Amino acid sequence: MEVARLTARGWRRVAVSVLAPVLAAGLFVAGRASTDTTVAQEAGYQAGNSAGYLKGLRAGQAQGRQEGRALQEGAALPPDSRQPVQDAFTAGYAAGANDVFGQYDGGWYLSTPYVITLEQGSAPAAYRIASRTVLAPGVSYYLCPGGHAVCQAPRP
Repeated sequence: MEVARLTARGWRRVAVSVLAPVLAAGLFVAGRASTDTTVAQEAGYQAGNSAGYLKGLRAGQAQGRQEGRALQEGAALPPDSRQPVQDAFTAGYAAGANDVFGQYDGGWYLSTPYVITLEQGSAPAAYRIASRTVLAPGVSYYLCPGGHAVCQAPRP
């Protein structure tokens, strides 16, 4: 009788050790099959598509504005004289885009947010950068008393 009990107990252990992993795998597969990832994928696609579209739109507008103005400069000239005028305008446009940074023509970090303060420029430039502040994590920025500078304090 004792041998029969051991055998039954042994069979239960075998059954549990075989069925438990099979049951766990089945529940895992059922759980994966029951989730709908389409909504999350679509939301991620739309967010990336919108961000890419807006970035491309801004770059395209800037490039189109520059090219359009270069074409305007030579429009009144004979066709064989237009290209040198357009090239000179394009070179001046690029120089102006770089000169907008004034005394801050170097040391900028790409893809980094800044707070800049503009002040009146001298003719023919309407503005110039008076100061720049790199935004850092864990810092609160606010308008200083007097309203002409950016103050900062550690974020509580």
